[in-house]
Amino acid sequence: MIPKRLVYGSTVAILLSFSIFFKKLALTKGVPPMTLLIQFLLIASIILNINLLLFQKKNIRKIRNIKRWEWKNAFFAGFFLISAYLASTYGLRFTTSINYSFIIKSNLIFVPILAFFFFQEKITKEKIFLAFTFFTGIYLVTTKGQFILPHFGDLLIIVAAFFFSTFSIVNKKMAKMLEPEIISWGVTSCAAIFALILIFILKVNVFSSIGLMFVFLSGLAEALIILFMNKIIRITSMTYYVMMTMFVPVINLILGILFLHETIYFIQLIGGSVLVISGIMVQRLRD
Repeated sequence: MIPKRLVYGSTVAILLSFSIFFKKLALTKGVPPMTLLIQFLLIASIILNINLLLFQKKNIRKIRNIKRWEWKNAFFAGFFLISAYLASTYGLRFTTSINYSFIIKSNLIFVPILAFFFFQEKITKEKIFLAFTFFTGIYLVTTKGQFILPHFGDLLIIVAAFFFSTFSIVNKKMAKMLEPEIISWGVTSCAAIFALILIFILKVNVFSSIGLMFVFLSGLAEALIILFMNKIIRITSMTYYVMMTMFVPVINLILGILFLHETIYFIQLIGGSVLVISGIMVQRLRD
């Protein structure tokens, strides 16, 4: 029988790839980055609300029993989520796509360190070795072996990676007491409130219909990502979860070749092979 953590981890990696793919298509259709961010986040929140109301009615009663500190954690998780999206969106304006694709994966460093301090997850030699091999594979796939020149936006991308990592850590803390469906609903609802505030501050045209189909699909993917992320971190370690998401560059490479007619280079095949081998090795990690 296939382990649940492998199923959930693979699902998150595939959904992350499709989310990025749909966002790329939306941007090529002319959707402004900030409009895209707010629209897909609101769509994700609506989808998770519908899921809770129609398909998870048994969990609605449990909402009344949510403690005050759990609401605070949901609030902070929502804040970290939208902050991560904002930092990555603005950071991309001041750096290259190659730098972004590689640096955003620095959560492979942040998550194990944060998990060590908050959940006492051990940082073993095996984990350090796997982190190194994952970074090697990601570097070859995302940069094609090119040397990365530092840009101002790189700092914002690092901040975004840290916020994404902190978001997952806060979710892990709530996962000990709450169901994944409730956590996903709570954090995205809080993030949606922040998004509504941004609409008025930045005067974003949230009712724009440009590329709406791709915006909706990215919102659907994001909703499922958050849901399955909460499912996997409830049953396994944070390190295993973040390492499973390192498959995203390989899946994005395949999608780019099939649908966006992007070119693949030999060095990217080597990087992809390194990632696949690392992914097989990570299944040996104990929770």
